[in-house]
Amino acid sequence: MSSEPVEQAREHGWIDEAASFGRAFAGAYLFGIPLLFTMEMWWIGTYADLWKLIVFLALTFLANVVLTYLAGFKPRRETSLIASIDESVDTLAVGVVASVIVLLVLNRIAPGDPLDSILGKVIIQAIPLSIGASLANAVFDRHEGRTGEQPSAAESHPWRDALNDLGATIIGGVFIGFSIAPTDEIQLLAASLDIYHEVALVALTLVIGYIIVFTSGFDPESAGPRPTGPFQHPITETVVSYVVSLSVAFWALYLLDRVDFGDPFPSILSQVLVLGLPTMVGGAAGRLAV
Repeated sequence: MSSEPVEQAREHGWIDEAASFGRAFAGAYLFGIPLLFTMEMWWIGTYADLWKLIVFLALTFLANVVLTYLAGFKPRRETSLIASIDESVDTLAVGVVASVIVLLVLNRIAPGDPLDSILGKVIIQAIPLSIGASLANAVFDRHEGRTGEQPSAAESHPWRDALNDLGATIIGGVFIGFSIAPTDEIQLLAASLDIYHEVALVALTLVIGYIIVFTSGFDPESAGPRPTGPFQHPITETVVSYVVSLSVAFWALYLLDRVDFGDPFPSILSQVLVLGLPTMVGGAAGRLAV
């Protein structure tokens, strides 16, 4: 018997597994991004007793078992307690990794920090992120496209699609951005970033936006024929959406008197980049929801 079908099945399995984890990370950030920008969460992680955080994490694991049994982030071949426990371990791992990445990029943790402080911050942020990963399949209905149906390529109008994506990005970015822009966390985070953190933040924001829309599987249109407009390629759409999200972030900060045209440019840029992460997530969610 030829080994080629076996190799193809194995390769297909790895692809499905990667797509499932992409969906889990997308759900984690969609659900947990506001709490990553909450000062009280950092403080709790720093000062709470570690045993209390571990108990909280254990309770979260039990909640994830229930959530993965009901929804989960992987294609369901079976619905069993063992499968849900196995998937819950994965969601906790996703929450921990997603938490570490963002906390490092935002300079909330660093290699030289005390270990108990790092563990506390990672654990407290991993809790909502893991719940988001567990709810990945339930965050959006993946059976319909952005417009409620999946139009053929012949029916697609590139400029109309581009305008729809632009409007959805603005709406989603405004919804998230204006809820976070007034907080002191934006200025606090911006003041702690150096050029390396800012570059990493730009890269992370682009990657998260791309994952949510194009690799999570939340949007069935991303797996079918793509519109052929100049802004509809996954890479260009992600970049344009990021530019729009940064614009939304700037105007949210300006209209809420957090920045002014007379402020030093580096200070404005840092704050816009920091707020650009949640506005990008909101914009990606908006493009999936319409």
